[in-house]
Amino acid sequence: MVLTYSVHKNGAGLSRESQDIIAPGDYGLYTVGTGDPALYFFFHPVQPFSIMEEVVKENCPLLSVKASLTPHIIQQALDRDRQCIFSGVDRVVPSCDYDALVATWVFPPFLGYKLSHDPWLESKYYQDPDACDLSELMVVENIVSGRKDIVTLFWENKLGVDVEDHYRIILFEGSESLSSGAPLKSHLTLIDGPYRPSDRFLRLHFSRCLAVSVCRGDVMEDYKEQEIENFMQELGVYDGEINTGDPRWSTPLGSHVHAYFIKQKMAE
Repeated sequence: MVLTYSVHKNGAGLSRESQDIIAPGDYGLYTVGTGDPALYFFFHPVQPFSIMEEVVKENCPLLSVKASLTPHIIQQALDRDRQCIFSGVDRVVPSCDYDALVATWVFPPFLGYKLSHDPWLESKYYQDPDACDLSELMVVENIVSGRKDIVTLFWENKLGVDVEDHYRIILFEGSESLSSGAPLKSHLTLIDGPYRPSDRFLRLHFSRCLAVSVCRGDVMEDYKEQEIENFMQELGVYDGEINTGDPRWSTPLGSHVHAYFIKQKMAE
């Protein structure tokens, strides 16, 4: 199988206290102590907020309704921002043109149980949502507004804001779905005030973006397992009769297989 994850330590460790800038590469968390380091933590795929919203709608409609944006709170966010806070549009959108903007939660209230240490709270959210207090999250400080294409990426956790890096806007994927309008700003510009988007919620959103993106890159996202197996068999990989002149080596999948072979040779 091509490009599935197999983890081996092949570089110097980085201590917890290190202030060094992390160089590009693949990293894992390992135990410390005597003997060889052992991989301690495995990353498991995490679903974006947009998928979780559909899960909640299907499994607990009452919770979905309770955690929905209301017209009043949407209007509060639009009145506060009056422009796309992500793009390079400097002009203020006239009040009559609010249709140009949409709003979304920064951190969805239906996941509020994740902010608690109560191990039973998730069950309560689904079994008795009316008894759950979502008021802490149902606030305008937990909403951002902007162009629909940008806000869609934000809700899909494909775009986030790194508060620690001066509110830098990070686009993880999806650049092809952006419209031909004003480009993204390099940093989010927020107007100070009591109701501006909360740093706490922006951090929670960005954390989700990282969790969603960290497991990306496996070839299985683009190809079915049998498709890869058939491709390698047709090119003579398994019987040792590889024809390097076959034009299929120039295809995207052919490039993946070729890169895999090179890595295997270097590891020998």
